[in-house]
Amino acid sequence: MNSARVLKASPAVVSLVVLLVLPQTLSDFRLNQMTGWIPLALAALGLNLLTGYNGQISVGHGALYGVGAYTAGLLVTRGGWPLLAAVAGAGVVTFGVGLVIGLPALRIKGLYLALVTLAVAVLFPDVVKRFSGLTGGAKGLYLTTPELNSRGVMVDKPVKLLPPSWLDQTKEQWTFYVYVLIAAVLFVLVRNLVNSRTGRAIVAVRDNEIAAEVNGIGVARTKVLTFGVSAGLAGIAGGLFAVWQAQIFPQSFVVTTSLYLLVAVVVGGPASIMGPAIGALFVGLFQDVITPELPERFSKATPLILGAGLIVLMLVAPGGIAGLARQLVARVQGSRGSVSRPDPSMETPTIDSASPS
Repeated sequence: MNSARVLKASPAVVSLVVLLVLPQTLSDFRLNQMTGWIPLALAALGLNLLTGYNGQISVGHGALYGVGAYTAGLLVTRGGWPLLAAVAGAGVVTFGVGLVIGLPALRIKGLYLALVTLAVAVLFPDVVKRFSGLTGGAKGLYLTTPELNSRGVMVDKPVKLLPPSWLDQTKEQWTFYVYVLIAAVLFVLVRNLVNSRTGRAIVAVRDNEIAAEVNGIGVARTKVLTFGVSAGLAGIAGGLFAVWQAQIFPQSFVVTTSLYLLVAVVVGGPASIMGPAIGALFVGLFQDVITPELPERFSKATPLILGAGLIVLMLVAPGGIAGLARQLVARVQGSRGSVSRPDPSMETPTIDSASPS
């Protein structure tokens, strides 16, 4: 039992050590890139809760990601909110938007629900451009705050998540640590939700809606609330993305963004807590590290390379990387159990004295 617990906890311990050491070893450029992968992981976490655990297929989470980003940007630039308070406000607003979008899920599901959410993803950039007076349109929304310069003139300066003066850290290091802390808290909260009675109801609705309703589970309430919580996570992720970039463009939230979130869930492993983080790492490495290093003649073939890689991964590990890891752990534990378990053929037979001769 002790070895099983150590084996189960070792990935979390190793990940924590790596996350603490990386900011001290990587350049600010690479560290800034990795910070941008954290919002992607949180948005994929929300999509995983909806699709992996609840069985509702969404291809529009990129739009919810964008709603969170623009909400946080407007709260900072127009409302003067502190950065992290604006991120929290983005989560609340997107939670409400998710409840509204989740209402059609009460009547439609499967492919039809996917098409509805796809329509939301397609329309979102056009809606942003239409309200250019508020969102900046195609020119983008820049997160700025008024500040006096050295000449005493009020100017707009980009917002920055700066470390306290008593900490000997760069802006990139501080931002990375803050984002990791926020992500860790949200991942733990989702894990506790999944392991709770509500989480069991979410999974029961995915497995069999009729059986869940017979057992007293409010199917409609569960589906809508799951959509809302999933959207809220995507909204927080979008707010973090806006703070990290300090500028938002509608091109950042096209259909491709939703597809990359879905890829992160599938690659990492649906219906697993750490799957979205693993998938976001995969997508981030592919977009920011592997693709720029490819020769120019292969740059247009990157979607084909990604598709081929996904096909190979699905053949090798249908449950994603997290599912493959669970299988390996089960095999290791099974082999240890088979070694410690006595062979029945070597046992000495006993004669039951009460049996008739």
